[in-house]
Formats: sequence, C-alpha cells, structure tokens
Amino acid sequence: MGSWGTAITANDTVSDVRDFMLDRLKAGASLAAASAQAITRFEEIERDADEAPLLWQAVALVQWKYGRVDEAILERIRGDIESERGLDVWRDDPKDLAKRKRALEAFLQKIQSANPHPSSPPKTILRRAPFEEGDCLAVRTEDGRYTAALVLKVNNQNPEYGMNLVAGLDYLEDKPPKLEFFEERKWLFKRHGSWNGEPDLDWYLPVRFRKESKRISVLGKTQIRRSDPHDARGHAAWNLLGHQILLCRAWKA
Repeated sequence: MGSWGTAITANDTVSDVRDFMLDRLKAGASLAAASAQAITRFEEIERDADEAPLLWQAVALVQWKYGRVDEAILERIRGDIESERGLDVWRDDPKDLAKRKRALEAFLQKIQSANPHPSSPPKTILRRAPFEEGDCLAVRTEDGRYTAALVLKVNNQNPEYGMNLVAGLDYLEDKPPKLEFFEERKWLFKRHGSWNGEPDLDWYLPVRFRKESKRISVLGKTQIRRSDPHDARGHAAWNLLGHQILLCRAWKA
C-alpha cells in the first residue's frame, strides 16, 4: 500500500479502485454494476489484511458521491473500524494512528446517510493530443524570447489524456527559428542540477494547454526519422515547455 497521508483517499489502493469505478461509470455502467465490477476486478485485495478494508472504503466513496452506499458495504466498513482491521500499518506512529482513526470515524459518519446532493454520473471528456507527429514548434519563453521544440509522437490511447512526445531543441533567440533549423536536430541536453546530460524530452499531458497554447505556434512539419528519440520516462504539463532552455543558459553563464 502506498500512502501519503491519513485521509481516506490518500493511498494508491483507494485511488486505483475509485478510478476503475469512474471509468466504468463513464462507459455507461450503472453504479451497482460499476461496484460489482470493481469488487471482482480487485478481489485479490481481500486476501491482504491491511488492504482489504481499503477496497470497501473506495467502493463506498464512489457510491456515496453518486448515490447511496449499499447496506452490506456499510456493515463491512463498520466491522472493519470496530475491529481495527487495516490499522497495523499506522501503529508505529501514535499520532498518525489517531488521525487515521478519526478519518475513518468521520468517513463512516458521512456515508451512513444518503448524499443530499449526489453528483451526476461522470462523462468522458475528450482531450486529444494537440499536435501532430513532426510538428515544428516555436515556443515563446517567459523572458520574451523564442525556443524550439519538435513533436515526435502522438498517443491518444486514453481519449481523456492524449499525449505528445516533445523534444526541446537548443535554440534561444529574439526571433522564432526558421523551419530549416529543425532539420539539424540540435537536441537540448540538460546539464544543470542533477540531470547529467539527459535530453529535454517528455510526454506532455493535456494539462494547462489552453492557457499555454497562446505562446506555442506550429511553423511547419518535418519527417520523423528512425534515429529520433521514440520514448521518454517523464511526463510534463504544457506550462513547462520551453522552461529548460532558460535553466540551461543560466547554468552555462
């Protein structure tokens, strides 16, 4: 279990079950069907004494948000709280243990009554990758100059989180780059901080694109080559595009 706090939602298991149920609801499943599918999908959690209570908390969390919690699930959560199942991971820190117990009691108190204002079922929001493979981008930096970036790939497998693989280029001038510059493939390598010469290369998620799109323009296209980078370990929001070139120049200075 990966936890980052004592709140009900502050762990990976609850997040995974909740996200699975939301995906089912977006696909048109009823709340009852989404709940049953989640219980089946994560049935292995039941065999782990620490994790098992989290499954029911996650299902109850979604049920309450969109309607009412099933009585059988309420009884299971009550039993877990009364017997202190799932609390062993908190016993090394008395303060966190007390916080966790209070969070569980407050959660139970809330879900015992129907939600007075249940949310409408979630809908899929399409956020396709904004650029095409081979797009040559001019990016205005925060100091008013221009840098360059090349779109290497498009990934729309998740229609809500379309991504572009974008590489930053070693360019920083008062004017946008010429299209010919992109054929030189002058990749930007990050040598400041602890980057150790890694390329400025990330999958850009559909985060903050609407605002940041005002400083990004497509100059044209280039043919993607087999020798070009084809993947990245990191993900970034669009407000970070063009930021690394400034850090690189400051490091050189």
